[in-house]
Amino acid sequence: MSATSHLGRGIKLTGLVIQVNLLEDIQKDAIDASSDLGSLMRKCKVLAARLKSKELEDWLIWESNGYSDNVPVPEYRIWSLEIKGHFAGAFGSGLRDAPIPIISLPEEAQDYYNAYEFRMSIGAVESALKDYKNGMIQISTGDLAVRLGMNVYRDMNCLQCWAEFSRANLDELFNAVRERVLDFSLALWKEYPNAGEVNPDTSESISSDRVTQIFSTKIYGGNTNLTGTANNSPITLNITSNDFDAVSYVLKNNGLSDKDLAELQSALSADKPPQKTGQFGPKVSSWIAKMMKKAAEGTWNIAIGTAGNLLASTISKYYGL
Repeated sequence: MSATSHLGRGIKLTGLVIQVNLLEDIQKDAIDASSDLGSLMRKCKVLAARLKSKELEDWLIWESNGYSDNVPVPEYRIWSLEIKGHFAGAFGSGLRDAPIPIISLPEEAQDYYNAYEFRMSIGAVESALKDYKNGMIQISTGDLAVRLGMNVYRDMNCLQCWAEFSRANLDELFNAVRERVLDFSLALWKEYPNAGEVNPDTSESISSDRVTQIFSTKIYGGNTNLTGTANNSPITLNITSNDFDAVSYVLKNNGLSDKDLAELQSALSADKPPQKTGQFGPKVSSWIAKMMKKAAEGTWNIAIGTAGNLLASTISKYYGL
């Protein structure tokens, strides 16, 4: 007895064949850390085509080919770099492999090193993980040593400097892609178990807006307005003016508690609507500051930069801005 399915697998148990659909097949590979990530992403491309999801398709293209400079990278591809250098002083004095604080860098360069954006493809990540079994990975800093000069250590000139990050960052990136594929496929499967199947008798209707919403919360971590897609069009969650249920859905999926959301709803009711994005009333501004403090302290598990963008964008959508 043979099993047939469209990129699904038939599992035979004592004469019984259990059909595994595309979503379940993707979930199985995402859970299996030893499975080939390239194969998993190709199956996701099939799913994206069947769902007609340009957002998912673009994300898969960027992960496979690398992110161009005009495309924002996801949060899991951003981390800080350690900067080190060799310094020489008078009478043969000097320092080797000395740490260089971010604050010592020219102001315009600080953001680049403090929130470094890793844009290389998943294939390049996989190769790097094979080449670097442990330790740190170095990247060039260009003419930074010349610009630092005598401004780091007193009476010592910077001869050479470099930036580096841990191999663990690449491990986390690699795992993050699997995790996001799994989270997306599970969220989709819970609501539409047969989404992505080609048989019209078993496929279920799912709106493109809902696919985009699930994609944004599970792949990009809930950003409500992500510009720079492959066709340069924005990804926008379906949050309409005064739709607090949609706001609550997005923020709750990003880790905010019911108590936090109740406080936000009260603040929104108390303040007058702003005229411009970011110019919120005192109650809403105070609530945002409280949430940013939670992110900084680690009691809200989200990067500070992502938290700020998420809150500002979502609340602006609520206000219709």
